[in-house]
Amino acid sequence: MGLAQICTTAALVTFLAYPRSSRDTYFIDTFDRPDSLSAWRISGDASVELGSGYRGPGAALHYRVSREAPVLVVWQGSMQLPKFRNPVFSIWARFPGDVQVTLQATDSSGYEVLLPIEATLEHPHANEWRYASCRLKHKITRVALSIRTLGNTTVQGELDFDELTLRSGDGMVRFSPAEPSSEVPASVKQLPPIGVNVHLLRDEPSLDSARAAGFAFVRMDLLWRNVERRGRFRFLAYDLFLRSVQARGMGVLWILDYGHPEHGGDVPRTPDDLQAFDRYAQAVAEHFRGQNVRYEIWNEPNNPQFWAGSPDPVEYRTLLNGAAVAMRSADPSAIISSGGVSNMDLLFLSRVLDRNALENLTAISVHPYPKGGPETIVSGFSDIQSWTANQAGKGIEIWDSEWGYSSTLSNSHSELNGHNGRDRERQANLATREVLTVWGLGFSLGVWYDLRDDGNDPANPEQNYGLLDTNGREKPAMQAIRNLMTSAKSRKFMGMLPEPPYGIHAARFDGTNDELVIVWTDTAERDTTLEIERRDLISATDFMGRAIKVKSGSKGTSRITISEHAGPVYLSFRIGSRLPSA
Repeated sequence: MGLAQICTTAALVTFLAYPRSSRDTYFIDTFDRPDSLSAWRISGDASVELGSGYRGPGAALHYRVSREAPVLVVWQGSMQLPKFRNPVFSIWARFPGDVQVTLQATDSSGYEVLLPIEATLEHPHANEWRYASCRLKHKITRVALSIRTLGNTTVQGELDFDELTLRSGDGMVRFSPAEPSSEVPASVKQLPPIGVNVHLLRDEPSLDSARAAGFAFVRMDLLWRNVERRGRFRFLAYDLFLRSVQARGMGVLWILDYGHPEHGGDVPRTPDDLQAFDRYAQAVAEHFRGQNVRYEIWNEPNNPQFWAGSPDPVEYRTLLNGAAVAMRSADPSAIISSGGVSNMDLLFLSRVLDRNALENLTAISVHPYPKGGPETIVSGFSDIQSWTANQAGKGIEIWDSEWGYSSTLSNSHSELNGHNGRDRERQANLATREVLTVWGLGFSLGVWYDLRDDGNDPANPEQNYGLLDTNGREKPAMQAIRNLMTSAKSRKFMGMLPEPPYGIHAARFDGTNDELVIVWTDTAERDTTLEIERRDLISATDFMGRAIKVKSGSKGTSRITISEHAGPVYLSFRIGSRLPSA
C-alpha cells in the first residue's frame, strides 16, 4: 500500500452538476441499474440495497456499529474507466450525526486518500446530503466508506450514498453560477439580520456609521445596577438611546446582565436575590413591550469573567428560567434568548437547557470566537443545531449574538499592532467571511463585536475589535462590511453553491440585472485559479470593492486567482450564465 494521507487539496471540481455527456466527467455509479450493487462488498454488521439518492436512485447501507466493530463498504474497480489527468473523485453521502464516515480512495499506484466526510458550510446539517471530493494521481482502483461510532455505545442507522464520479483535474476550477443545493432551507434565503455591539449610550456619529453600513440593530448591556435604585426602575437613559437607534431605523438587542450591589453583588444566588432579578426582568419586558427590541438573559454565563466565581450551569439555569418566566408574564410576545455562551459550549448548554426552559425561550445564543477562520465553526454549529432540534424541535432559533476579530492579530507577524494597515485589512477579510458564514449556516441573526475600539493600545487585542477607531474613523473592516451589506441588499440570497472543491466556498445572490457570486477559500496552503467564460463576466472586485486583475485564459475565458490571505472575490455574471456542455 502506498502513501495514505488526509485529502487537503483538489484540482478541478466544477461548481456545476456536470451533464453525463461531458468529456471531462465520468459517472462510475449512479445506482440506476438493477445490478448496480454487484460491485460492492461489505465488511461488518450491515446490508446494502437500492434506495433514494442525491438525484434519483442511490444506495442505502443499513448498519450496526460499535467502537470495536466498524463497518466497511467497498467498491473494487473492475470496469474500464477513462483515463483522466490528475483525476478527481467525488461522492455524495448522507448519514446521522452519531457516526463518523470516512472516504478511502486508492489509485493504481497504491496512493490512498483518507477523507472524513464532515459538515461543511455548504452542507452543515446532520442527515443531509454532503459532498466530498479528492484528487488522485492515477486510475482509481478502490473506493471504501468506513463507518465508526462517535461514542462508546452500539448504534444502528442508514448511510445513503450516490454519484461516484470521476472528473479531469487540470489545476483549474471552471466556474459559473449554478442552482443552489436543494438542501438549502427556505428560511436561509431570507438573510438573517446582522447587528453590532456597542458600549456607549451616547455616540450619535458611531450610530450613523452603523446604519450606513447596513446594520439592522445594535446590542447593548441593559445593566441591572443602572436600572434599579432602591426597588424603583428607571429607564430614562436607555429610552433616549432606544429612540436614537429607532430614529435610524434600527432595533436593539438588550442584554439583561450582571449583578446589583443591593442584591448579592456580582451574581444573584440566594432566593431573595434571584427574585429581585426576576422583578428587574419583568420590569424590562413590561417597559419595552411592543418596541423593536430583543432580549438576551446574561452574557457568557460559562465564562468566569462574567459569572463571578466558578460558572455553574445549575445556578445559571435557575436565574434563566426565573427571568424568562417573569418576562413572559409581562410580555408573552417578547423575543428572548439564553445568554450567549463563550466558544459554542454545548456541554454547558446541555446542562442548562431542558425542555421546560426552552418553552419560554425564542432562541439560544452562542459566541463562536474560533481560533481559526470563520468557517471552522461549522462542526460546532452542526452539533448545537442537532442537539437543539432533538430537545426542542425546529421552533427554537440559534443566534450568534457576539463574534468578532481583533485587528491585533498575533499570527501575521511577531509584533502585535492593531493599528497596522496589514492587520486591519486582515480583520476586514475575516469580517466579510464571518458574515457570509452566519448567512450560509442559517443563524437567525448575527452580531459583530464591536462597533468602536475600546482603547488606543495597539498591542492589546481587547481594545482593537472595533469597526471604528477610538476617534470614530472607519477601519477597513467597516468598509468591507458596508460593501457586503450593500451588495446583498438589492439581491436575493440563493444559498451556497453545492459542489465546491475542497476549501473553496461560493455564495450566490441573484439581482434583477445580474447574478453575484462571492467566492473565497479558507485554505492558506495554496492559491486557486478560477476559469470563467469571458462573455458571462460583468465585473470582478475584491471584498473592499476594488477592481481585481483578470487574466486572459484559453478559448474565450478569463482567469482569476483567489487566495485565503487576499479574501473573498465578488464576481458579477450576466443573468442565466452557464458553462457550455462539453
